[in-house]
Amino acid sequence: MNKLNIITSVLSILFYLVLLLLYLQDVINEWMFLCILFIGIIILLCILIVFRKKRASKRKISMAIIILSLLFSYEFLLLGYTTPSHFMHLYIEPTQALKDSGIYLLGVKKITLHNKQDEDILTNQNDDILTITKINNRMIYGVKNDQLLLWLHLQKEPIEETEDNVKKYLGLEEEWLSEFFKHEQISGDSAGLGLVLSGLYKRGTLKNRLPIAVTGAINVRGDVLPVGYIKEKIQITEKSGIPFMIIPSENAEEVTKVQNELKTKVEIFDVSNVSEAIQLINDLNEKH
Repeated sequence: MNKLNIITSVLSILFYLVLLLLYLQDVINEWMFLCILFIGIIILLCILIVFRKKRASKRKISMAIIILSLLFSYEFLLLGYTTPSHFMHLYIEPTQALKDSGIYLLGVKKITLHNKQDEDILTNQNDDILTITKINNRMIYGVKNDQLLLWLHLQKEPIEETEDNVKKYLGLEEEWLSEFFKHEQISGDSAGLGLVLSGLYKRGTLKNRLPIAVTGAINVRGDVLPVGYIKEKIQITEKSGIPFMIIPSENAEEVTKVQNELKTKVEIFDVSNVSEAIQLINDLNEKH
């Protein structure tokens, strides 16, 4: 009996996974994904009615219905992420959290486009457009899962986690740092490394005379973690005239591809922790 229950559970999950794979590969949309799941549940309910007097069959069918119903409920949120068609990424001037530190933080402005007309209007009126990205099912699915984790308090907002990690690593909570996180336009986690380096500069641990663009998330141990929008950030660095850029080591392969595509003149260096970033900045200052 237990083996039959296990087989029923596995088959139910396999049915769901096949549909999920088709959705993530953009073969079907979210409506079709959820409709097929729902139809599967309805069919099983009908079969349950037919075999309601057979205890063994009833148990297996009921288990399959429960599994698919839970998965349907989990995926139902997909219906809230179907409107946008593209993301447009725009140039934002790099900023210093601390004046004269030379540590420039990189941000990317993202605009959601809902149709081709929006794209044409913005393209014709805005010279600061960096890239336009078509939204696919995989992107929508990632947003949905992140939102669910936030609702369940299993994950913090990226900017909140960045603030906690930076303050814990630096071991201080100064006014300049608190003011930085009050800005409404601040989001994401890519400012982490730059803020730590800015804090070390203010403390006197780090000396710097060069303009350096910095992007990278950070944890409380000082490990530098990968970030998104690398292509756009390289474009911003180039456009702003900053000659040097520091990125996470885990983004190095992506950066190589982008550099070959853009033919950028920016010197880009990758680091895996704060200590490497400090040593790199010291070396650059000695060399230049």
